[in-house]
Amino acid sequence: MTSGAPNTTGAPNCPDVVPLSEVYFAGISTAELAVTAVCAVIALANVIMYLESTWFIIQHFLVRKTKVLSLWMIGLQPVFAVTALIAVCIPRSSLLSDLVAAIYLSICMRTFLQLMIHYHGGEEGLINHMSGETINLRSPPVACCCCCCPKIEVNKKNLFRIKMCVLQFALLRPILVLLSAVLWTDNKYVKGKMQPNQATLYLSVLSGVSTLTAMYGLILVFRASRKHLKEFYIGPKFICIQLVLVFSNLQGLVFNTLANNNLPPCTQLMSSAARGDVWNHLIVIVEMFLLALLARRFYRRTDGQQIIMDVQLTNSEDPDKVQKDENSSLNNGTNEQKYSSSGKELEQKINYM
Repeated sequence: MTSGAPNTTGAPNCPDVVPLSEVYFAGISTAELAVTAVCAVIALANVIMYLESTWFIIQHFLVRKTKVLSLWMIGLQPVFAVTALIAVCIPRSSLLSDLVAAIYLSICMRTFLQLMIHYHGGEEGLINHMSGETINLRSPPVACCCCCCPKIEVNKKNLFRIKMCVLQFALLRPILVLLSAVLWTDNKYVKGKMQPNQATLYLSVLSGVSTLTAMYGLILVFRASRKHLKEFYIGPKFICIQLVLVFSNLQGLVFNTLANNNLPPCTQLMSSAARGDVWNHLIVIVEMFLLALLARRFYRRTDGQQIIMDVQLTNSEDPDKVQKDENSSLNNGTNEQKYSSSGKELEQKINYM
């Protein structure tokens, strides 16, 4: 972020330009330098945890697609931590660092939807497992107060519409952040400057609408399938990505609002907006470490399930139509032994499905 909004207090010593990294580190206090060093260690610990979890998942998960999707998801917090650390150490790179984090988040939003569908055994499996059930469109964050919202059946058409709600974020969010970076080079985009003659206002509104729509789609699928995916710890996994989304959007908005009121106070080195941006990223590093611990707990385990398999839902009125096998509702340890005596055999069966 090369250019910042002029200080609203009119203090003559508040700069409009973010300093270079060497100037920044030469001018900050010892306490700020210590905080930066601690956060650098926390970010490094986050990366080490990710590498360890990656090794564990590769060694112990049997289904290849579960490995790939899980690795994408547990990388969310380390990516945010590393990009936030870069933005702290090189303040001018803030917008570019946020671009990388936004692109990865958009990928993870789509990946988490794929993961929930994969846990069901694919789209056909999801539709079969939820046959006869409905999805309540009256859900946060878009339609929680709309009493007129109907309930829709779980079918291919409605599932496609919900997927589009999430996929638009995966496409639109990186474009918006890239456009922000391009306009920033021409001094048409200034973080925290919500004025009609600045692109910040319009891009922020578009980004907010896209984010809310994507979260709405994820919540619809999550609410409909959470009882089926309880063995997969889908609730804590959903909380992990939801909190990342909240911290990366709402927290930045709070600091931008404070910067308009000269909080934190500007110095001869940096403006209020630039200082607030640095402190925002420092807090993000700590938050991502805590969320990484939560994600590690629920992604890095083998006692949970990798996919719902061999689910045969019976019609209570026609018990002879489909016979339910004993203990066949989830792919637990019994089913894993039944379907495979080795990891390779199980993977071939899943891929065949």
